[in-house]
Amino acid sequence: MTSLILLDLPPSSFCAIDLASFTTAPRFRGIKNIPPGIHFCYFSPTSDPIDPSSTESRITDLDNPTLNSSSLHFRTGFFFTASPSVPYIIKKWCSKTEALLSEPDIPSIEIENIKKNLQEIYRGHLSPYEKLQVPEEKLFVWNSLVSTTLSKSQATLTRILGPGWGCESTRETKWEKEELDEAIRSKTEITGSRKMFGPEKPSDTESDPSKERESLDYTQINLKRTWPLDAVGRERTVWARDRSWVLTDIFRKLSPKYGERQSEGSLATADSTAKSLSGNLPSSGDTEDGQAAMLAELSISFVLTVLLANYSSAVQFKHILEISLTAGEAIKSHTKFFVKLVGLIEDMLKAARLVVGEKAESDDEDDEEAVGIPVEDTVLEEFVSGGDAWLIKLLRGFNRELKDIDEVKDKKELDKLKEGFEKLERFCRRVGWYLDDQYVRKGMVDLPPEEGGGRIEVELEDMEGEDERGEFAPVIVEL
Repeated sequence: MTSLILLDLPPSSFCAIDLASFTTAPRFRGIKNIPPGIHFCYFSPTSDPIDPSSTESRITDLDNPTLNSSSLHFRTGFFFTASPSVPYIIKKWCSKTEALLSEPDIPSIEIENIKKNLQEIYRGHLSPYEKLQVPEEKLFVWNSLVSTTLSKSQATLTRILGPGWGCESTRETKWEKEELDEAIRSKTEITGSRKMFGPEKPSDTESDPSKERESLDYTQINLKRTWPLDAVGRERTVWARDRSWVLTDIFRKLSPKYGERQSEGSLATADSTAKSLSGNLPSSGDTEDGQAAMLAELSISFVLTVLLANYSSAVQFKHILEISLTAGEAIKSHTKFFVKLVGLIEDMLKAARLVVGEKAESDDEDDEEAVGIPVEDTVLEEFVSGGDAWLIKLLRGFNRELKDIDEVKDKKELDKLKEGFEKLERFCRRVGWYLDDQYVRKGMVDLPPEEGGGRIEVELEDMEGEDERGEFAPVIVEL
């Protein structure tokens, strides 16, 4: 198995691999016995002192995984591939530049010394990967969420993160960086003052492909215009409400066969107005590469959101889910994509709970029993749901669309999709999320004796905008 050697990490640093985190000790030099697949290592250097007189021989503090860790420091992380052909991977933390150096950037003398002492480092300074995966679900959820998805689309990792597959908490997308640079340039031209953000970057830095990319190259998604450029009238209204056109157009852009035909910056690649309006979207088989790239991009943005707290990734994560879960017409033609998407969302919810220490429940538990801390009280509410049950609203809307579908190109895939969504519903129900419309909005609640007893009337105000029943429900009139 692969060993990851991390040099010069400050003592008592926060360090993590995949969904498992711990605090390093002075003898820590990395992680061994990493199974094959794609993994993500990230850390945050801290200044917490450690007692030099301690004779404890631990490498990591597994009993207190968050001891002395700091959530205030920015995090640095990188993806890497572990395989039998890669016995070890060497990285070095540079305290002067606060950057993570790869093997080509490390002095050759240090590399030679490491190779000479590999056996000693392996025995006494590397923490076993398997001991960090507590509970065991962390490994299974990670493989399902990231390793399997990204193994089929490694080109997406390179496109978004660059050849080094590295990222920091503060890294932004290309267009955000361009907007900031333009704002700074305009301000300095108007005022004639010196730039506040340091000297201008040399022009050859961006043109040198060997240098690490300094921005995230996510697929740009414009939620303000989700219809073809030449769309007018009814077609524009349809694709503004149902985002199937823009979703399938992104599939085209991410598929090499279609990408060559597109003009730069153009979204006008859909069928004619009449065909697109009748729901004749491209077949799923023609854009399989684009669908795989979109799922990989969703996994990457989720990992960088929850594990690195990267803001640009959080925005991209929400945009991908928003256009995917509001594309009702595309369910009929791209059913396989939605089968994988629903399974990925369930893995994301499990992963987020494991990150904050909650054990993911098995599928054979009682469906009606809510177990554990509600998701709203965990990291999901802060990073995923956005504090306003945003994801619940999208899933409820998708559930309604799914129930209304009767004719699809692949009936077996539709059955798989409905079965997968029911499984997602069961998991969400156990953590306090209800994705159907069968809930009581107003009723009486008995208070426990320790709170004074008695009965009070309560009314649910959440999701009020999603309720289209009653006196003010919309009415469709056939003319």
